[in-house]
Amino acid sequence: MKRALVGLAVLAVAAALVVSPPRPTLASWVDGERSTGSFDALTVPPPVFGATCTLAPGTLGLNPVITITWTLPAGYAFGDVRYGYYNVSGLEVVTGGLLGSVTTTGGPTYTTKFGSGLLGGLLGGSKSVGMLIVHPSGWMSKWATVTASMGLAGANPTCTVNPVT
Repeated sequence: MKRALVGLAVLAVAAALVVSPPRPTLASWVDGERSTGSFDALTVPPPVFGATCTLAPGTLGLNPVITITWTLPAGYAFGDVRYGYYNVSGLEVVTGGLLGSVTTTGGPTYTTKFGSGLLGGLLGGSKSVGMLIVHPSGWMSKWATVTASMGLAGANPTCTVNPVT
């Protein structure tokens, strides 16, 4: 009985293949047209810093201020600029977020002062501050940064403009 059922199944499959062979189709995967294209990613330029920056520690390092002069790249406005702090050390870790300030004046050459607030440099320390540009699409430039440091009570203040990387 099993043999008969298996034989009947094989005959049914063979008959189906003979009775309904695959039909030809008009679809084709060959096309004589060609096209080319290219695209570029948006590159947002950072603010252009002057060659130097200054760190004024204030009396005994009690109120240090980093001053940067800079210009906007062509096609961007002052409202496109964002500011930031990083690599903070000394009392600035505690006081910077609470008492720090950022003020900008001028244009087309701007002067920005990053204040650390009272006691920000009393024990010395270092920090890096920077700016970037935000394009209306949301794309951002690389950070333009400076690094400032000083010793105990504001001794030996230094400020260095970092290359944009």
